[in-house]
Amino acid sequence: MFRTINLIVILLGTACTTLAATPDVDQILISGKLDEGAATLEAHLRTQPKDDVARLGLGAVKFIQSVERLSRSLLQYGIKTRGVQELEALIPDVPAPAEPLTYPQFRKIFQQWIDDLNQVDLTLVKIGDENVKLTLHVAQIPLTLGPNGVGRLTLLPTLRNLRLGPPGKEAEFAITFDRADVDWLRGYCHLMQAISEIGLAYDGQGVFDVFAHRVFKHVKVPHPFLQEPNRQENRGWFDYEEIMDVIAAIHMFRLPVLEPKRMEVALTHIEQTLSLSRQMWKRVLAETDNDNEWIPGPKQTGAINIRVTDEMVQQWMVALQEMESILQGKKLLPFWRGKATYGVNLRRVFLEPTPLDLVLWIQGTAAIPYLEEGDLTPSATWRQINQTFGGQFLGFGLWFN
Repeated sequence: MFRTINLIVILLGTACTTLAATPDVDQILISGKLDEGAATLEAHLRTQPKDDVARLGLGAVKFIQSVERLSRSLLQYGIKTRGVQELEALIPDVPAPAEPLTYPQFRKIFQQWIDDLNQVDLTLVKIGDENVKLTLHVAQIPLTLGPNGVGRLTLLPTLRNLRLGPPGKEAEFAITFDRADVDWLRGYCHLMQAISEIGLAYDGQGVFDVFAHRVFKHVKVPHPFLQEPNRQENRGWFDYEEIMDVIAAIHMFRLPVLEPKRMEVALTHIEQTLSLSRQMWKRVLAETDNDNEWIPGPKQTGAINIRVTDEMVQQWMVALQEMESILQGKKLLPFWRGKATYGVNLRRVFLEPTPLDLVLWIQGTAAIPYLEEGDLTPSATWRQINQTFGGQFLGFGLWFN
């Protein structure tokens, strides 16, 4: 009797263990079967809602799905490479779509991108385990850029060029993503949403009509002759007709405000990006391990062998403080004309949008509605920040988020 009961307990325990096992996210990503993998992870989380490793994995899968969807949506219209071999190797040659690209469709593509990134953030924000970790062999994870599996590529060639890992062992290169990296990915999602929201806040139909044919092979513009072959043979780098099209695009870069509310949404996304960066660094500095770090602290070794010093972290915090003050309207961006006491209130640019005229912004008169006298963000502070990063603040900023 007792042996039977023990056997039942063992079998039930085995069944529960099998049920609780986290799906292998690394293999899901390497396989490229993202739709199937996402469904598996979602089903698992319905029965194991506290499995934050699976939730982090689902966020990673959804992020890569979003990147693939964006690339496929754009590449189906045939991106022009101008004979650049590096681009030709990356961009697949796909059949012409049933309908050419129009400006409304172009906007829909980026609205879908915003929606997809929002789903990534909604997945990751539920992670509560401070010790969550997920190791991924990033060099083996493919991105399928074109439809029907066309244009499949990995990071392996890049890693070989960067000499990450022993020669011939680049496929084994792995990064262990942890709780700090959850903040990092969420921050990037908000930043990319902000950029897209800014683009959609304005009506770019005029620029699209005169220049989209230079970017896409299959596009609908109101001037058919723009898509006809050049009358004169292109000699060397100088293409008269292309230069005229660039000038026309600059001339038409006078964008009416189409959806002003999007600028306010973009501001919120940028503020969230900065807040998440603070949270990320707080977690990075509290870490005591050294496990294939994506963003290493000063006492850690990063997976990509780029040293981060205490001074870099301190200056990054100074940069965050300055950026937050600028977005809150407490500090102004220095204006490049007139008295040195004038500055641009960037917060009002987001909350009180006016038509975007590129030439007048460069000339200065477009800034008039936002000019104020007040506390300017110090140029010396930004020089010191850039110097701390060896003149590579922008590059580190794109990495640090």
